[in-house]
Amino acid sequence: MDKDRFSAHGEVHAHYQPAQKILHIDLVGPFNLEFMQKYERVVGAQRKTIDSPCWGSLVNVHGLALAPMQATNAGQEIVSKAVALGLVATAVVLHEPEGVEMQKKFWSRVYESSTLAFEYFDDTTLATQWLSERVLASVHARSVDQLNNARR
Repeated sequence: MDKDRFSAHGEVHAHYQPAQKILHIDLVGPFNLEFMQKYERVVGAQRKTIDSPCWGSLVNVHGLALAPMQATNAGQEIVSKAVALGLVATAVVLHEPEGVEMQKKFWSRVYESSTLAFEYFDDTTLATQWLSERVLASVHARSVDQLNNARR
């Protein structure tokens, strides 16, 4: 099957806030494999601007966030790359009340294949607070590790 045969289903916007060390990602589903390629282009460009060893992502999902298995597998690869670049936690805010349990199953399949801490929310403020705590803890732990290594 030709990867470029279909157009991308779904929308993605991203911006990084360095003061918070949070990459904000806004999605509108449903998604297909071509969308995951678009996602990697848009979000990958923002990841390149991150100058921090530890950071988090706040994913706001609008619409029904479901995708076929090929897209799920592509999502797992994207998450693995991001973790290697310093992603320590992701807060997923599901704004669509319909099919919440199905959406959680989709996102869990994407994230559970990695070491990434993730949590679901229905409120962006609570999600940001949770994420900020995780990022701060990771930055602190990394600083302690570096200090201990320097003493050796």
